[in-house]
Amino acid sequence: MKTLAREQVYWICQIVGWSAYGLISLFISYFAASGEEAPALQIQEILSSLMVVILGIGHTHFFRHLLKRWGWTQLSLDQLIVRVLIADVVMAVSLVFIMFMIDLILGLVPLPLRNIDLGSLLLSLPGFSLTFFMWSLMYFAITSFRNYKREEIERLKWERSIKDFELNKLKSQMNPHFVFNALNSIRALVEEDPEKAKSSITQLSNILRNSLIAGRSKTISLEEEMRTVNDYLLLEKLRFEERLDVNIHLAPEALQIRVPPMIVQTLAENAVKHGISKKTEGGFIEIAGHMENNCLQLSIRNTGVLKSLNSGGFGILNTKQRLELLYGSEDYFTITQESPDVVHVNLKIPC
Repeated sequence: MKTLAREQVYWICQIVGWSAYGLISLFISYFAASGEEAPALQIQEILSSLMVVILGIGHTHFFRHLLKRWGWTQLSLDQLIVRVLIADVVMAVSLVFIMFMIDLILGLVPLPLRNIDLGSLLLSLPGFSLTFFMWSLMYFAITSFRNYKREEIERLKWERSIKDFELNKLKSQMNPHFVFNALNSIRALVEEDPEKAKSSITQLSNILRNSLIAGRSKTISLEEEMRTVNDYLLLEKLRFEERLDVNIHLAPEALQIRVPPMIVQTLAENAVKHGISKKTEGGFIEIAGHMENNCLQLSIRNTGVLKSLNSGGFGILNTKQRLELLYGSEDYFTITQESPDVVHVNLKIPC
């Protein structure tokens, strides 16, 4: 359907454009005539203009066919310009010659003009050559614009597919990383407290189920995300007991905002592994969220020391890369050493 519509537009432009050219030529010839010659010249010029329209459409359509066959639309400007100029002159010579032969055979040209010489023939060439050049210029301009838009669409599709691939790769990296840490936590409980170990396995089952469901979507609600975070922190609290203090403060309206799956979970895991677990006395993790300037503002504070971005663990780099891929900016993620033993992460999720 798209090809058909494009062909229809092409033929409409061909007919309208060449008809307009024929009418303009006819008016110029008519007003240039005077006296008794005007009526005879008018009939002859009408027929000549009609031939120009028909032959012009035929020549340019055949030229378009050759352009596609020879692949000229893919050539660079310096490769194209000489070829097009030569082709325009050839078409002009062909059109003048065919018109002269038709006029001569049908007897439409007044008798004195039948013995046309080479000089008169050459005088007609510049005008027709310029006409064909203008047609070529418009055709290549339209074709180039169409090719540019098609390439732009293909480029955007390619970039989107690359982003999807990279996001899926990051997700695939997340799940084994999380499972490894969770299993370590459960292993530590097996001998110490079998009942707690069973409870932990249930928590892990819930977390894995939620993470598998979340992996099917690019975004989920913050409420869904926090279910996984709560299960994870409950699992870790079984291991750390009183050494882990958890505080969560989320505005009700913030819970419906959609966020990348496991974005908070990854940072919570990072806070426990690289911050709280390093402290003999344990520490705290605080998660807060509210709406501001049509964006979800998330704050994650935890016990820890930030030596450098690269030393902040898997969660920091993963979150930074995912946010940059999804939203195209690094401004949505900041991490600072708020105090000597407190790390502060700020996330901004556009709504």
